Amino acid sequence: MDHYKRLAIAIALSDLRYVAGSVLQSEGGPKSWPFVQWATVVGYEATKHLGDVHDVRLALDWEEDFAAAARHGSKFFDGGPTQLDRVVMDFSLLAAATHLSFFPLNRRGGPIFDFLRDDLSVVADGDEVLLTNVTGHFMVGLPPERAAKLDAIGDHVRRLTTGLGQLTSMFTGASVDEIRQHGNADMVQLIAWDGKIERALPAAFGGELARGLAFAVISILSSVQGARRWGRAGCCASCAAAALKHRFVVAHHAAKSIAALADRDDLGPVAREQLTNLSRRDDALVLSSYPYRRLRNGWLHLGLGDVAAEISDSSDLLAPVRVYAATAPATLGATVDRYLGELATGLNGWLLTSAHNGRGLFRHLHRPAPD
Repeated sequence: MDHYKRLAIAIALSDLRYVAGSVLQSEGGPKSWPFVQWATVVGYEATKHLGDVHDVRLALDWEEDFAAAARHGSKFFDGGPTQLDRVVMDFSLLAAATHLSFFPLNRRGGPIFDFLRDDLSVVADGDEVLLTNVTGHFMVGLPPERAAKLDAIGDHVRRLTTGLGQLTSMFTGASVDEIRQHGNADMVQLIAWDGKIERALPAAFGGELARGLAFAVISILSSVQGARRWGRAGCCASCAAAALKHRFVVAHHAAKSIAALADRDDLGPVAREQLTNLSRRDDALVLSSYPYRRLRNGWLHLGLGDVAAEISDSSDLLAPVRVYAATAPATLGATVDRYLGELATGLNGWLLTSAHNGRGLFRHLHRPAPD
């Protein structure tokens, strides 16, 4: 087998071991959501690579359409000219479906007791927003018709993760206990908040973003927070390399997406200021430049044929960084980590900017009642 093909398989194996171990160690908590999304991305790419390059077809117990949706959602607004509008529409439909799941038409008591119901869940660390239920559903490719039925959500995620587990087992040959030793092992203590979408979202982002677009921007923040906080591993060099790839791809798509959104001519003054500042950061310009786009394509899609002459039997898992971007992995890591930090701070601060009535997002949230 050619050196570059062997390296591509090694990268896929490294990615799957890192992310599967991280999912297992998350034990189904909020930390698992960004890892499930990333697992779907690398799992989808590994499966496609095996079929396209090695003519190996795998039958997995996941639904390919929804795995593809989760993978596609990881790009945020980075795509064709209609990508942003499609993502905003997806979130509008998901938000409506989520509302319906908590406020069904045949709900007991009708609208009389609606003040007791909530359809928005927010997971935070202090005043830093990490996840919402709606953006979490988007991460795992949940279609609106399933989001509208609470009993369908668990089965959807279970089928998705079953396929990922099968793929990881096929690639690594490792047991669940062996895989659990890999990936991110950070213990996480977060705070849950509840509220109503129709009240909380208009208070976010200075009151300038419509519901679908607001959730779309929060989805970027969620992935950025997940990669920034947990996209690293100290168990082995293989997982450390896979974690850098994870952080880089999230940062690259975020930089491209922020730039695409900043170009819109229908932004309010707060949005324009925030997005312009984030899109013009030096690190954003570097990470979205042509060499880093090539790095994203080769590293993510495992298609290293265009640099085959520069891959040898001694090339390690981080060779794509040196070959495509002509930089050291440590330098890339520093650039990525700076920008993820800038994005997390900037997007979260903008999210919490009060609307005209002076009541910000958290003023419309409350801690859930104890069970």
